[in-house]
Order: sequence, then structure tokens, then C-alpha cells
Amino acid sequence: MSVNGIIKNGVVVLPPGTTLPEGAEVKVETLRLSAAGDPLLAAVVRLAKPRPHLPKDYALNHGHYLRGEPKK
Repeated sequence: MSVNGIIKNGVVVLPPGTTLPEGAEVKVETLRLSAAGDPLLAAVVRLAKPRPHLPKDYALNHGHYLRGEPKK
């Protein structure tokens, strides 16, 4: 069984009419990640910005720009 709920005042609120048996084990996972709570994700967000100072073909020809290899 899968049910989506939301957090209100620190409590999981399930849709009206949802019933779970007393003592049932549940698993709570967030559906959307937030960079504020995860240092690794925050670092990735900082690094994953457009880099207008790099050539448009940098990903394809990084060997050329780093080591002078022929362009592809």
C-alpha cells in the first residue's frame, strides 16, 4: 500500500479516509530533495551551474582544451 501525505507542524497528515491498522510499521520518504538539508546535494547544485566562460564544445573536446589533443 502506498499513500502520499504532507507534513504539518512536524506531523505526517494523510489524506482523509486513510486508515492504517494500529501498530503497523510504516516507511516515510521525502518525494522532493532539498539542497538545504543535504550538504552533498548543496555542493552539486553549486557546481552544476552553466559555465558561459567555457567553449560550447568543451564537453566533447575537453582533451583538446586540457592537453592539446586533436578536436573531435
